[in-house]
Amino acid sequence: MKSLLKPLCLLALPGAALAEPDFYRDVFPFLKANCVSCHNKTTTKAGLNMETPELMIKGGDSGPSIIPGKSAESLIVTASLHKEDMEMPPPNNKSGAVNLTPAEIALLKQWIDLGAKSSTQTERTVALKAFAASIDPIYTVAMTKDGRYAACGRSNDIFIYDLAARRVAAQIPDAHRALVQSLAFSPDGTRLASGSFREVKIWQVQPSKASAAPVASKPADAALVKKIADSSKLAVLASAASADGKTIATACADGSVRLWDASTAKPIIELRGNLAAAKKIAELEWTIARNTLEQAFQKSEADRIAKQNTALDELLKKANDAITSMKKVLPEKQKAVPPTTTAKNDAQKAVDDVNAKIKAVPNGKPDATLDRDLKTAQDKLITAKMSEVSALAAVSATESNIKDAEDDVKRITDSKAKNAKAIADANAAGATAKTAQDKATADLTALKQQIAKTPTKALAVGFSADAGRVAALFEDGVLRVWAAATGLVIEETSGGAAGTTTISAGPDGSFTAVKSLTLSAGGAPAWTLERTLNEKGFFADRVNAVRFSPDGKTLATGGGELSRTGDITFFDVASGKVVRTWKEKHSDTILCLDFSPDGKLLASGAADKITRVTDIASGKQVNLFEGHTHHVMSLAFRADGRVLATAGAEGVVNTWDMIIGERKKKVEGWTKEVTSLQFIGATNQIVTAAGDNKVRIVTDEGSEIRSIANLPDYMQATASTPNGAMLIGGGEDSFLRVWDGTSGKELVAFGK
Repeated sequence: MKSLLKPLCLLALPGAALAEPDFYRDVFPFLKANCVSCHNKTTTKAGLNMETPELMIKGGDSGPSIIPGKSAESLIVTASLHKEDMEMPPPNNKSGAVNLTPAEIALLKQWIDLGAKSSTQTERTVALKAFAASIDPIYTVAMTKDGRYAACGRSNDIFIYDLAARRVAAQIPDAHRALVQSLAFSPDGTRLASGSFREVKIWQVQPSKASAAPVASKPADAALVKKIADSSKLAVLASAASADGKTIATACADGSVRLWDASTAKPIIELRGNLAAAKKIAELEWTIARNTLEQAFQKSEADRIAKQNTALDELLKKANDAITSMKKVLPEKQKAVPPTTTAKNDAQKAVDDVNAKIKAVPNGKPDATLDRDLKTAQDKLITAKMSEVSALAAVSATESNIKDAEDDVKRITDSKAKNAKAIADANAAGATAKTAQDKATADLTALKQQIAKTPTKALAVGFSADAGRVAALFEDGVLRVWAAATGLVIEETSGGAAGTTTISAGPDGSFTAVKSLTLSAGGAPAWTLERTLNEKGFFADRVNAVRFSPDGKTLATGGGELSRTGDITFFDVASGKVVRTWKEKHSDTILCLDFSPDGKLLASGAADKITRVTDIASGKQVNLFEGHTHHVMSLAFRADGRVLATAGAEGVVNTWDMIIGERKKKVEGWTKEVTSLQFIGATNQIVTAAGDNKVRIVTDEGSEIRSIANLPDYMQATASTPNGAMLIGGGEDSFLRVWDGTSGKELVAFGK
């Protein structure tokens, strides 16, 4: 009886007893809040399920928990009253449950005495209150594949940042009724999915319309421009000053646009390149990283197989030594057989002779001497036969050992031949990857050299009103816009700008031709709601994970009921229709999802401490990984799909070998929950966020690359650009921080 009732938890629910208590209206709310988490179809402690009156009447290991009409005999009441050494809830329980008040016990007893009747469960609309100003932690972040934009959720708002320009690009106020729990950009960056309580929304970017307007800059001081030209030994074709006068932009004869500090005339940044070149650079960097990873994998495979061969060589040596040894002693053992056969035959003849003598005795009655001679002859025959059998067995065993060793030699030789082919294949694959890497590296070097030597010159330059963007009109009619903070090309149009040349006379009688710039360029893109996914039955509670498939056509969502179910639903992005649903994929709510790079598998991690990998087409489980002792908070596939990384609330990152289906490495070093992780581009490096106020980069083998420590508050989420040049992270203090991925230096912190 104690085993049944100790896990039960009841928490007081204010309200007086009713004349006819309704189960779902009056009783079930406090059972669900404090008991059902331990007593449900998934977690049925003591064999008791308390989800319905019928199940409570059926009872558990100790029998019925309620007896209709007899509250005094119902175990649930006895335990609530702390009678018969029963106590419900148990002291120091993890649910925070407290003892029932007299009014609650009276309500419970009344319901039982009136027959413990069930009732109809009705849907209730949850009335959500406005968030307090202080409730604005960042629980989730996302970054576009090209690293241009980052998004984060604060309370029920979504903020989108232009990382190139380091400014707010858009804000979606009241994006959801509840907290934003999950975010994900589509692969092409044109859509953003957000998950919250019982709903998912898909937002679509709408490029703003271009409008012609003068660039918000003013003519640069001629003396300062001359000083810049003289000190840099660069011919300046055009110049402009930012509206605040702090920065000078120059169009130089070498095809570059350069920014200078107006107070010191020192260079700030050189602006070159175009959108096509920037895209190509990103592709080449990915190719280099991907082939670097491939070479490392193939080398590790070749090394692993080579170690197998070393072990096989040792076994082969032992087998050959055994053959040599056995063949050496075999002739001696074979030579020992004939004498034993002769001795056996002689002993048999002796027995036969004695038997003949006995047969010749009159009346067939031999004397004692013949009986003794027969027994002696028979004993010698037995000994001779045993000697022959032993000699023959020795020969047979030796021959068998030789055959077994020869079979071992063949098996080992065949294995070595297969391994030799596998090593050759691995080396060939590594060489192919090295060739592709070398080509991409050479192409990248050539492209950068080409950018540095562009023959096309800028005719006019100018600043945006906030000096965050710099525009240049080139002689081929192309208008190019850079982010002043990072030097990244962010806009490019042909025929979208016009230049006007004016001539002004100086006090010394000289004339200056100035080309002013008017451009057609839009502002920050807007994000509009494409559709809301919240039809009845889709989501039981919070949607903790959203993830687009690699082709961007499917959206996977993960959630479920706490301590009960972990559900996954797939939606067609174009139509919003449900493609497939996996109910109860986990026994607790799902916290993270990720598609394999080829889009064929989906990995899911949940509060049940388990990671599952499922084939999407068939719905069959491919892997089940059990290695965490707490919630699986985050997970990610490596770019080649051969490794899966998972983050645990116990402060551990596990990496899993997808080829053999076993744990590759247990990475430790965190003192609190590892809340988020992501592989950096096509590398084996993993960026992580944790509750110990750190953002760490580790390899999937467990070595630490970098740690950004002493952050101001609990970090909840992080992400990286594909090349690792920029990291972002957010947490409880509501700041989205951006770091230089190489040095770990904080570049900017965006507050609410």
